[in-house]
Amino acid sequence: MPKPRKNISYEITKLGQYLKQLRKEQEFSIRHVARQCKIAPSYLAKIEAGDTYKTIGTDTLVKLSKFYGIPVSAMLKEAGFIDSREDDLPELAQYLRAKYQLSPQAIRDMEMSKEVVDKKYPKK
Repeated sequence: MPKPRKNISYEITKLGQYLKQLRKEQEFSIRHVARQCKIAPSYLAKIEAGDTYKTIGTDTLVKLSKFYGIPVSAMLKEAGFIDSREDDLPELAQYLRAKYQLSPQAIRDMEMSKEVVDKKYPKK
């Protein structure tokens, strides 16, 4: 008889899928990412599978954010934990990836450039 699935939030599952997608796009193994982030490979596998029954620790999220070079806020938006503002470009990363086959690094560079411009020239 299969074990009943734990109460897992949609956002945790979506975050795991996003992290797995990032890892695969860059052709990293789970062991490599886990070693660089100083977390157990089994824990990272559970995160990517959306099989964590609690939220992911802030320290783990920050480590993954630094490793992938993506702001924590962008990761949380991608997972649906926080809403995007209307003036944000929705699904920009997915659009750039699909339309222009840009590398994850090129997409991150463009997103960070947008953040810099938005900070330097705030909307009135």
